[in-house]
Amino acid sequence: MAPAARPTPARPFPIALLAAAAVAAAGCRHAPAARGAAASPAAPALGAAAGGAAPGDPGDPGLPYLRAWLAAREGDADGALALLRSLDEAGWSNGMDPADFPELAGRPELEALAARFAARVPRTPQAPLAATLSDPGLVAEGIAADPRDGALYVGSMRLRKIVRVDPGGSARDLVTDGVDQVLGIKVDAARGLLWAASLARADAATGTPARTRLLAFDLATGAARRSAGLDGPGHMLNDLAVAEDGTVYVTDSEGGEVWRLDPGAAALVAAGGGRRWVYANGIAFAEGRLLVADATGLWDLPRDGGAPRRLRGPARFPLTGIDGLAAAGRTLVAVQNGAGLPRIVRLELEPGAAAVRAAEVLETANPGWHVPTTGALLPGAFVYIGNSHVDGWKDGKLAPAGMEPTRIYRLPW
Repeated sequence: MAPAARPTPARPFPIALLAAAAVAAAGCRHAPAARGAAASPAAPALGAAAGGAAPGDPGDPGLPYLRAWLAAREGDADGALALLRSLDEAGWSNGMDPADFPELAGRPELEALAARFAARVPRTPQAPLAATLSDPGLVAEGIAADPRDGALYVGSMRLRKIVRVDPGGSARDLVTDGVDQVLGIKVDAARGLLWAASLARADAATGTPARTRLLAFDLATGAARRSAGLDGPGHMLNDLAVAEDGTVYVTDSEGGEVWRLDPGAAALVAAGGGRRWVYANGIAFAEGRLLVADATGLWDLPRDGGAPRRLRGPARFPLTGIDGLAAAGRTLVAVQNGAGLPRIVRLELEPGAAAVRAAEVLETANPGWHVPTTGALLPGAFVYIGNSHVDGWKDGKLAPAGMEPTRIYRLPW
């Protein structure tokens, strides 16, 4: 989270976008309330949006937090508190961001719940800094690593560029032309490519049309190599994963889809298994299995077009709200920033990604955080963006106050 001296801002991605996407994906405004809350017009639709879970599957244990946020926003304070009580009874240990529930501010029960949640948050060591990028207005959301030399690549939403950070910490611009707001990025070392997802919102003043692109650049020179994308509003290519054969899969957070770009192809092909994804975000390969995180949890997406399957986690361990997702073998490292307080977790998969066998919180409550987003794995370490400031970037405008140089942390794992 942000340093204590700074007022905690409302976080547009972790809660508002996830919950709003879930309502839209549900195809209705509301759904039955969760345990402990009476059915009411303000009971959110996140349960219905979790389509694809097996019959009788109650869904991810983090969903009640998002339902509570929606209930509070819609004026159902009693319903929101009931949902938060259900989390308390289940031993919720993700904490609570007070900015998520301004409508309930000052209520003694909310304060008591927040205190109990906070008492359960694991105390963890804080990762050391790996690098600091001096520009305070970078708004860095995506980061990638080259496993061959340890170089890092950081994308800027505001400055529309990609920066290379050498292992010693020195930085230089690699890509400055032909890219809009940069979101997820990945290194394809086998082919010498740097892939990036980019986004442009429609802007009548500048004549910019709405578009989102999947782009490839030469890893050494930054020269453009490939491009494919979608035109018009309603789409946002966000994060991506590269298969061994060079096929690229990319999540479309606003379009409810996962797309595929085959080697040599010029057009994206829908590859989401027929599911209406609920703000699909982080994506990674784990031992050949394609795993996708969305607002409702973590999913195994068959590459043959089969139906996605939600992965169950250890009891009471939520898998909702994952942003960045990285994998090595059957180990996943994820940045969770969508329900409760941000944290970084390690997940161990069963063979064949049958389920999440074990989960561990690696880091939480770092005072240097301000909306941590994504990370990349290097031997023995997870490097990640700690203060993206994406909450200060809206409709192409930057909040002038409170911006800081981008901090990249190196977390042993």
